[in-house]
Amino acid sequence: MSTEPLAIALAEAMAGRRQRLYDLLARGSRLPGPRINEDLAEAFAQACRAAGVRADAVAFAMARLSADEAPGATPLEFLPVCGLRALGARAATDAAVRGAMLAELHAHADDLRFRVRDAVVEALARVGAAAGGRVVEDVASWMDGYFHAAAVLRALAVEGWLSAVHDVEPVAARLDEALALVRDAPRAAARWPGHKALLDALGETPVALAVRFGVPIFDVLARWAAVRDPALQAALEKILGAKRLAGRHAGEVERVRSAEKAHRPAPRNPDHDVGPTRDRSKSRRKGRR
Repeated sequence: MSTEPLAIALAEAMAGRRQRLYDLLARGSRLPGPRINEDLAEAFAQACRAAGVRADAVAFAMARLSADEAPGATPLEFLPVCGLRALGARAATDAAVRGAMLAELHAHADDLRFRVRDAVVEALARVGAAAGGRVVEDVASWMDGYFHAAAVLRALAVEGWLSAVHDVEPVAARLDEALALVRDAPRAAARWPGHKALLDALGETPVALAVRFGVPIFDVLARWAAVRDPALQAALEKILGAKRLAGRHAGEVERVRSAEKAHRPAPRNPDHDVGPTRDRSKSRRKGRR
């Protein structure tokens, strides 16, 4: 689309008249549908970046539109998505506003609208690509919530941010914190969508981290292989089974597997451990009738 209508609508919005902008974005959103209009979202983000501080109030207002004001799976959901992506573009290019905008991204990382959560990940990865390892340290406070920790892991796996990080220590620390969050989760957390999102991220992101940083990430995985937690064990198995690690890192994968095997509980009586047997309880019950 031509950028002129967008520029005019944004200028009006910065002057306090936002309806034209909202209508333009909603019409061009491609929602409801499987994919948002990425080109339009990026054009808006870049327009806000170019306008600088003058567009910040518009981006914040759009990012803060609630699920009642911008319901999921409707064209209006595109508005908070665009607002968050604009905040990411601004924070990536202006260090003076980065703290406030990271705080705003944090506030929306647990939104129940998945496109809004995806926009947080995209925006965070953009900031990380610009500021590198500094942002890995800045998001330490995100690691106390399931959706928030999942957003950090997903964003870290984006190539732009991952390639801009050169110090593995804060990366390993964030991975440690995410694993601890799962270990310490109450049993009821298994029913929470944020818990599932974090497990999904833990099954994938460490693969990208291991490819990028190698041994230090496998050291983290080897330590956690000793923890007898079913959710963590499932995530670890998914990581170790990744094809990206099967070649160059096969030795490290085997090291982690060996650590996991070394901490398996021994059978109660190894001499009589014959493995699984048929359940004959039904037959026994019939015999007593």
